Amino acid sequence: MWFSIVLARADFYFRKGTPESVERATEIAPRNTEYLALRGLEIDYDGGDSRALTERIAALNPYASAPRIRLGLAAEVAGDSAAAEKWLLDAARVDHQFEPRWTLANFYFRAGRKGEFWKWMRAALAVSYGDRTPAYELCWRVSNDAEEILRLGIPERHEVLGSYLVFLLERKPPETRLPLKLAAPPGTGVVEVARRLAAYHDSGDLPILLGACDQLIAARDPAAVEIWVLTGPTQPSGIFNGDFAVAPLNHGFDWRLGESPGVAHVNLNRIVLNGQEAESCLLLRQVLSLVKGRVYRLRWESRTAGIKSPSGLAWRVDTGDPIPLLPSEDWSAGEGTIVGSDVFTDLEFLYQRPVGESRAEGSVELRHVRIEAVP
Repeated sequence: MWFSIVLARADFYFRKGTPESVERATEIAPRNTEYLALRGLEIDYDGGDSRALTERIAALNPYASAPRIRLGLAAEVAGDSAAAEKWLLDAARVDHQFEPRWTLANFYFRAGRKGEFWKWMRAALAVSYGDRTPAYELCWRVSNDAEEILRLGIPERHEVLGSYLVFLLERKPPETRLPLKLAAPPGTGVVEVARRLAAYHDSGDLPILLGACDQLIAARDPAAVEIWVLTGPTQPSGIFNGDFAVAPLNHGFDWRLGESPGVAHVNLNRIVLNGQEAESCLLLRQVLSLVKGRVYRLRWESRTAGIKSPSGLAWRVDTGDPIPLLPSEDWSAGEGTIVGSDVFTDLEFLYQRPVGESRAEGSVELRHVRIEAVP
């Protein structure tokens, strides 16, 4: 009963919240670390030194990392690196969660000790959660070597690899960011991270992997083909999904649907123009992996409804001459010759309003789009 009364008195003074009352609470209950912590904060706010009180809290609670982290950072500010390292290592010893490890990584970063930095950064990411962007940015402050970062700093953990790949894909060029060590181009490291992520065979990673493939295609990096295959489809050879058997992915080496006012894509292979489309607009696009300089024959079947001649519809490869599509209400075959470009070739299906004609109003359907090398 007496002990309960003592605790009640201490709590009464603590809840008043004044420096005097909190100090009185610590006198009544000198082993209550909550009271001691608040008193330490009040001492700091008044410009005093609360380290002795924090050391007392650490001694009373041998499994608490927070007071040890506070003592370590305070020692670092005071210029005592040895004491700072001792306290921070002790915090990581008693608490195996993210915060002590992350604090140690930052400490070694400031100290310029790369070996210890990588050890604790990898350990921190191994138990990390939430937004990991600050950790990845810190890695790139230490090194601009993508292979070194992946080898030393990024653990083999599914969710970490996924978030790191997103970070790499979303990184901006060096000149638009803080002064990180980002001499390497934004996509550096994407391929190996994508390989490791694909090894988990998780369908939830497909959007990230396709994003990596798209970025590599845009950079004209041949590794895009490998990433595409890792997502599941076969290696691109000629036209992919030429019969529109499945809905286009709008990524990688599948069809990408053009988005333009007055244009609608329906029933997978049918494109409708309502007469309000732009004078020139992209309707479909596919990136092809062809041999540079080699001649190929493009073949397709099409039928139109309501489209007059000349249709204004045509295939085009990069900057080559358009291959016109002739209007026909019945399925009819068409063909043309194209030449492979460097690394990747962009095949486009577009509409260009013919001179002197009104905008097209009708629809076009495609099937059996094929490409074959000319002997």
